[in-house]
Amino acid sequence: MVSVLTDILTRTAPPDAVAWLTAEIASFRSDFHRRRFYFAFSGVSRRFRKKTRIEVTAADFAAIQAEAPGLSLAGWDEFRLARVLLLLALAEQPASEYRETLTAVLGSADLREQVAIFSALPLLPEPEFLVPLARDGSRTNIVDVFDAIALDNPFPAAHFPEEAWNQLVLKALFISRPLYRMEGLDDRANPTLAEMLSNLAHERWAAGRPVSPELWRSCARHLTDTIVADLHRVAQSDEPGQREAVALIAADDESGRLADLRDSLGDLIDAARSGDLTWTGLGQSLAGKRP
Repeated sequence: MVSVLTDILTRTAPPDAVAWLTAEIASFRSDFHRRRFYFAFSGVSRRFRKKTRIEVTAADFAAIQAEAPGLSLAGWDEFRLARVLLLLALAEQPASEYRETLTAVLGSADLREQVAIFSALPLLPEPEFLVPLARDGSRTNIVDVFDAIALDNPFPAAHFPEEAWNQLVLKALFISRPLYRMEGLDDRANPTLAEMLSNLAHERWAAGRPVSPELWRSCARHLTDTIVADLHRVAQSDEPGQREAVALIAADDESGRLADLRDSLGDLIDAARSGDLTWTGLGQSLAGKRP
């Protein structure tokens, strides 16, 4: 993985910066010094360009997926990738050195450094050690840091306990993050989360506030009487994306509890069954992106 990520960085980064990083990684592998690691981790900002986005080829993407399925480097800059490479070198150290150094670095990290650390989670060892760090990080009010944990990152779905996962989904809705970019959203759906989401929808309706159509995705496999009634209400909405969300659920519903909606949502259900309407496409349209 280090070689793949280094090749990606080399395409855009200044050669002298890559040479410095490669030398630092070689040094850590032969004779690790924690203080030097601190200086290198912060020193990335003096050698790489924070506004330059990395370029990931199809072959790169396939190699990354083989190591960490679901991890996306979309939108990463040189700062983030260079620091992730340093973290992979840190991960090669003895367990105690790895844990203590990572904890210390995270404790004093600035915004960009935190983003790099949380982005690296799927590539780092000892997930049981990392989960509490990620859970603490997800409580942040800094959107970039939250996104590094919750979006395009397979770590929470793979390792968060149910209560932590549910809170992550709820917070994503509270701060208007795009749920379609949360890895494992369907697999981690559970009855408790579905009930919490229905309650959240009712609270927002009572307050005259909008409800994201993406909220209903995690309710699709847990159709209680209340949620069925909620979906019937949503199917009558003229707000963008609401009827599409119900159609996506009704198209896959095998219980028959949403059968009476199929006439009014016919064209949308056909689109869902054909693949023309998807949760990803809906999420992208809601986020103002082209599917």
